[in-house]
Amino acid sequence: MKRSTRTAVTAGAVVVLLAGGLAAAALWSARVGATVPDVTLGAVRFGAASETITEPSYSDGGAPVTVTLPGKTVIEVLDQTTIDADPVVWRFTASGNALGIAGLNYDVAVTEQVRDDEAHDVSSGIAQPGTVLERSTLKVFRAGDGGDCSAVPATPETPEGEDPKNIYVFGNTDVELQAPGTALDGTEASQEWCAAISWNSVADGTYVNDVRVTSIAEDGSANGAIARWHSQIGFPPALELLGVYRNLVVAEATAEDTTKAKASAAWDADIYPDPSNEPDIVISLDPIVTNVNPTVSPRD
Repeated sequence: MKRSTRTAVTAGAVVVLLAGGLAAAALWSARVGATVPDVTLGAVRFGAASETITEPSYSDGGAPVTVTLPGKTVIEVLDQTTIDADPVVWRFTASGNALGIAGLNYDVAVTEQVRDDEAHDVSSGIAQPGTVLERSTLKVFRAGDGGDCSAVPATPETPEGEDPKNIYVFGNTDVELQAPGTALDGTEASQEWCAAISWNSVADGTYVNDVRVTSIAEDGSANGAIARWHSQIGFPPALELLGVYRNLVVAEATAEDTTKAKASAAWDADIYPDPSNEPDIVISLDPIVTNVNPTVSPRD
């Protein structure tokens, strides 16, 4: 990227930048004036977009950018009516470039659940109680070739004495978007990420089916076969049961001959919370400026 300057002092700052000694934060807003010969500056742009909001939001001065996984997407796991169903998948993209001597890395973190004006910190990996996410597992990971999200990482074992997590982020630290000094033509790099949500379905039991068939041929010989299969039985996905609404109907009638008839019926209805107010999930992407000069520490 080419910049022109208007003062000798500013031109001197450019020379320092070329030597790799200027703080990386200055790369986010290089504004110089007065006329001196053009020189190559390092400049950085970093943003993120999602399948929900496709227009990228860009970092202001190296601050993190966020994408928001809608609560209405989270509750789609309630449609997973089979054991080990395919996860609900939502995608987002990190993009940007670093010109001149600069490079660009970033960190990814799931930071909070947000509903109306309330925010719940989930940086520990534990979801807000009473939400669909609390009874699900969210995994955030880099997409494969062509945006493939089918290779969902296995859930890590929970260390003894710790609560199981609802949120896992894989390969999220110091992710290289663009190596230093490799985008002199301004080409923007992008990387797609997957957020896969699965309901924590636990089979209530296994139904064993056995079939035995025996037949006798004309010559008196006996033949038999046995087949066996298993069916896993589980409850449909839902939030915690609020209670049971019991209904009782009693009907009594008297006929013309004064005989009486009486009948009753009872049924129950399970009451569950409305999941439509599920909080959104905020995912933060924090850019890190790197440098071709190994003595310069990466920073915002």
